[in-house]
Amino acid sequence: MKSRLSVLFLVATTAAGQSPPQTFEQLSTLAKQAYEANHPEAATELYTRAVKLRPDWPQGWWALGMIDYEQDRYPQCRDALTRMVKLDPSAAPGFALLGLCEFRTKQFDAAFQHLKKAHMLVPVTQPGGPLLDVADYHLSLLLNQQGAFEVAQEILMSVARRVHTNPVMMFAAGLPSLRMPILPADVPESQRDVVTMAGKAFWDLATQSPEEAEADFKALVAKYPKFPNVHYFFGTYLAARHPEQCVPEFLRELSITPDSVPARVQLSLRYVLEGKLDEALKSAREAVALSPDSVGAQLALAKALRARGDNEGALAAFLAAERLDPVSPAIRLYIVNVYRALHRIEDMRREAAEYERLKAEQGTWP
Repeated sequence: MKSRLSVLFLVATTAAGQSPPQTFEQLSTLAKQAYEANHPEAATELYTRAVKLRPDWPQGWWALGMIDYEQDRYPQCRDALTRMVKLDPSAAPGFALLGLCEFRTKQFDAAFQHLKKAHMLVPVTQPGGPLLDVADYHLSLLLNQQGAFEVAQEILMSVARRVHTNPVMMFAAGLPSLRMPILPADVPESQRDVVTMAGKAFWDLATQSPEEAEADFKALVAKYPKFPNVHYFFGTYLAARHPEQCVPEFLRELSITPDSVPARVQLSLRYVLEGKLDEALKSAREAVALSPDSVGAQLALAKALRARGDNEGALAAFLAAERLDPVSPAIRLYIVNVYRALHRIEDMRREAAEYERLKAEQGTWP
């Protein structure tokens, strides 16, 4: 039926006795009319003919990609948007839609790169709109899948503040909150309730009153006191809002998950702030021993050593963190400050230049 309507549309838009549209101007005009009249097949045919005449027309490739996306033709959408972003590498919506298509075709590595690119092209002060919100949501899913839980949470927090109400996104927010590196569809039925509750606590932090969010956390801890990372999640909430209460929650997490590196990292950071430097160093060293490739563990060790006045030891740990995350501006700034304390001026200047370069390069990336 759709095909018949598309043919009728083409017939209706060609005057009696005249040849079908041939020029780019005719094709592009009719293509737009077909799309706006909800004749996607006719629009696809017309846009396809138009981009053959003018293959450097990014709007035509965008239109083809959008039509294919709306029709669930994700491989075709991917191919059209690949052409489009090559022609317009500053188009955040193009990278967003390309990444969403690749997510649908389970090309997760490519999807991550293109969704990240879309995110970085949008100024913080100028939200990109619904398409970019959906793209950021899917970016957070991929970050969570990679184990980048904190970055996933940061992006999701911004999405929550813009979208406000979305049960699907709210549920997904429970995954990085509980440090579960899976996609929402892979959550076992037996764990959906705890993920739902964690997601609501996270979402309400962004969208509701502090009292409601805190009630969510207490309900989560009361119902699932033995579920991994529940106490850790509550502890991170307390560390930001009631820091004097967070240590017991991280210790409870260790009683449930004895090999928890994140809990040890958080304890170390808190002990530094409280001046308990022996405890801070002990927790940080345990974290590094458990996971030498953890950036957070290396940074905790560096900060604990720096607090004790061991700048050489701190430098070694900061450099280890830099090797693990060479594009982090924040780590470079830590190193700048240590080199300054050690009076290594040339090294300080080199790292300061790298800090400025990476800061400009990373743009809006968390």
